[in-house]
Amino acid sequence: MPRYYINFENGDQLAKDDEGVELANLEAAWKAALISARELMADNIKTDSKNPLRAVVITGENGQDLLTIPAKDILPEPLK
Repeated sequence: MPRYYINFENGDQLAKDDEGVELANLEAAWKAALISARELMADNIKTDSKNPLRAVVITGENGQDLLTIPAKDILPEPLK
């Protein structure tokens, strides 16, 4: 199975995932990223973060960017 890295962009900083996770495909990585990003967004709101989540960047095994999810697309549809 391929390894995907889920990185979080906060302000002008990128928190890089150094371990990654083995998942079946990019869609599974997208689903995993949404779960993690929603938890992070909730923490950002609770703590009134000055550098909230701006985007999630999923990279592949070779370090190439495969998908960027803007923060506005992370919220479930009823909350948009």
